[in-house]
Amino acid sequence: MKPRISVAMATYNGEKYILDQLRSIINQSLPVDEIIIRDDISSDGTAKIIEQFIVENKLEKTIDFKVNDKNLGYASNFIGALRETKGDYVFFCDQDDIWFYDRVEKMISALERTPEALMIGSEFEPFKCSEDAPDVPRWELAKFRNDGSIEKLEFNSENLFIGCQGCTMAMKRSFLDKIDKYWYEGWAHDEYVWKLALSMEGLYFLHTITLRRRLHSDNVTLHKEHKREQRLKYLTELKKSHEQTLRFVMDKFENESYKVKLLKKHIFATNLRIELIKNRKVHNVLALLGYTDCYHKKRSIPVELVMAIK
Repeated sequence: MKPRISVAMATYNGEKYILDQLRSIINQSLPVDEIIIRDDISSDGTAKIIEQFIVENKLEKTIDFKVNDKNLGYASNFIGALRETKGDYVFFCDQDDIWFYDRVEKMISALERTPEALMIGSEFEPFKCSEDAPDVPRWELAKFRNDGSIEKLEFNSENLFIGCQGCTMAMKRSFLDKIDKYWYEGWAHDEYVWKLALSMEGLYFLHTITLRRRLHSDNVTLHKEHKREQRLKYLTELKKSHEQTLRFVMDKFENESYKVKLLKKHIFATNLRIELIKNRKVHNVLALLGYTDCYHKKRSIPVELVMAIK
């Protein structure tokens, strides 16, 4: 029996690209059963375009589209759509990418032949559509090999930092049901499922390109935190997400002390980084030299020192 497949999409001012994405989803080699779209009160023609697309393609039974009563923000809007899905498998979907025609088929196949997998990400093909579009980090592209292999991601310091684009993710309903109560307001949907799948030893990555990732000036997740206030906001949210992951681990796996120990280490180190920048505690740098594995990238050490000094 074919599993029921859901897609969760959050839209906001996406009129330029939304049609390309919708067409790519409904023309999949393995059809999806439902697409839940929640629009966060776009000020452009996004809602009208989606409504016309539904009518013209007779997709009233497949696409559930609503405009929010109030602006929820990126994270809450996505979670709202996610919680409306009913499928055995659920895909995250951005409004501006283009899925390869066999993306769903390949991702479902990977999940079904890997029973331990709870959530899986994939590789993508980036393409720019504006001159001021950000670049995909080199470290991320360097991991791509497009050979069809499936890699399990172990619970370690490196993998506590989200390592793939949320738009490539697909997951099992059983996993989502177990973690739902641990989401908090403002927690990015992709980091949320990444960290909790990692904690449950069910985080996997499919080394296959399954979509075209559109890069433009409005990409939410690809802009760097090089300014002091941006970095403080990032670190504050990082600490909060570590703390919530710790709560999850202690609730579900209280005997796995190595996970608790590692998360507490990251929380402590992140707090030192916040104090360094916020309160200009330059001497924290000496302590942080013992926590270099708690940085996503080592170059952040001198960058944050300069922020503190300035």
